[in-house]
Amino acid sequence: MSLATRANATLAYLVLVLLLGGASAASPVGNVFLQLLGAGLIGWALLDRSAEGGMHTGLRKFGIALAVLMAVQFVPLPPSLWQHLPGRDTVYNGFVLIGAPAPWLTLSLNPWHSLASFAWWIPAAALFLSMRTSGAPLNRHVIGVVTAVAALSVVFGGLQTTAGAFYFYEITNIGEGPGFFSNSNHQGSFLLCALALWGCWAIGEMRGGALGGKALETSRALHSGVALLLVVGVVVSGSLACQLLLIPVLASLALVLRPDLRVPLILVLFGGLLVLGGIGAFLLYGPAENDLLVKGTVPGISRQEFLVTGLKILGDFAPFGSGSGTFVELYRWYEDPAQVSTTFVNHAHDDLLELLIETGVFGLAALALFLIWFLPRAWNLWAGPRRNVVPLAASMIITTELLHSLVDYPLRTAAMSSIAAIACVLMVRPADPARSRSRRGHRPRTGESSLEMMQI
Repeated sequence: MSLATRANATLAYLVLVLLLGGASAASPVGNVFLQLLGAGLIGWALLDRSAEGGMHTGLRKFGIALAVLMAVQFVPLPPSLWQHLPGRDTVYNGFVLIGAPAPWLTLSLNPWHSLASFAWWIPAAALFLSMRTSGAPLNRHVIGVVTAVAALSVVFGGLQTTAGAFYFYEITNIGEGPGFFSNSNHQGSFLLCALALWGCWAIGEMRGGALGGKALETSRALHSGVALLLVVGVVVSGSLACQLLLIPVLASLALVLRPDLRVPLILVLFGGLLVLGGIGAFLLYGPAENDLLVKGTVPGISRQEFLVTGLKILGDFAPFGSGSGTFVELYRWYEDPAQVSTTFVNHAHDDLLELLIETGVFGLAALALFLIWFLPRAWNLWAGPRRNVVPLAASMIITTELLHSLVDYPLRTAAMSSIAAIACVLMVRPADPARSRSRRGHRPRTGESSLEMMQI
C-alpha cells in the first residue's frame, strides 16, 4: 500500500504546522515554508480527480464573506472618495503639505501588508479543504497526531520552565513554558484544544465497550494519564486565561461523560453568568496579577493600554477599517512617545478589537455569518444525545478559541488557526468507520454512529 496518499500528506503537513507554526511573527521563514506547502496541498485537494466531491460544511456564506473582505482591500479608489473615508485625513493632508496631487489609493492603508496577512490563512485553508474530501485522514488519526504533538509540547514546556532553555523561538516568554510556541498563552490554548479532542475521543472509546478486563484498565489508565498530562501542561504554561478556561473545558468533558444528564436552559444561563462573574471577581480581587485590569500593568505595553488605545483607533477608522495587516504600523501613530521602548506592540491582544479596527463592517459581517453557522449547530450537539463525541470536541475547540481571542490572538498563529479550521470540519464530518475486532470477546465499536452523525 502506497504511503503517498493525501491522507498521509495531510497528517504530515499537520505535524509540520504544529511544530513550525507556533508564532505569528517570530518565524517568517518557517511560516513561508508552511504557506508554500499549504498551497501545494490546496492544489492537490482541488485537482484530485480520484476524490469524491467535497463534503458540504455549511460555511459557503462565510467563505464568500471572507472573499469579499479580501477583495475590497485592493480596490483602487479615486482621491475624491478616498480622502473622505474615516481615518484617511492624515494621509491626504500629507499630499497637500508637499503640494503633490493625491493618487488613487486602496481601502487598505498598506495593501502589501494586507496581501501578506491573507497568506497567513493558507495553512488553515489547506487543512480545511483537505479534511473535507474523501481522501482525508480518519478522525482518530488527526486526534492522535494533535495529542502526540501536544504531549511533546508539554514535555518541552516543563524543560523550558525548569531549565530556562530549549526554546524554539528567539522572541518568546523566557522563564515560562511555551513549548513549541513562542507565546505561553498560545501553548495553553493549544493544550486546551488537545484536551478537548483527546478527552472526548477517549470517552467515546470507553463507551464503545470493545475492551474488557486488564485491557480495559490499561486503556483507562492511558487515557487518563494523557489527559492529566495535558491539564498539567495548561497550568505549567503560566497562561492565566487558559487556566481559567480549563474550568469550562473540564465541565464540558464531564457532560460528555454523562450523555443522559440534562441541564435546564435556565441553569445553563445562570451557571454561565456565575462563571463569568467569578472570573471577573478573581481578576479584580484575586491574588494573580493581570495586565488587563489595574494590577500588573506596565505603562505602554499592557492589555489595558492596548484596549484603551485600540478603542481610539477603532473610533477613528470605523466603519470600514484601516486594512488587514495594518495594525502594527497604525498603532505607532497613537502611542505615547514618552512610553515607547524597545518592546513593540504586534497585536491588540484582543482579536475581536483588532478585526474591527482592520476590517470594519466587512470583518463584522464575516464573524456574524460564522456565528450564525456555529451557534445553532453547537446548541443542537449539546442539547441532543451527546454520543457523537468528536463533533462535541470540535465545538469545544471553537468556543475556547473564540473566548481566548477576546484577550489574546491565538488564531493569528498558523498552528491554532489550523486547529480551528479542522474543528469546523469535524463538527459536521461523519464518524470514522467502526473497527471490527477478530479476537475473542471483542466486538465492533458502537460509540459513534455514522447515521447519527449525518443527522446533525
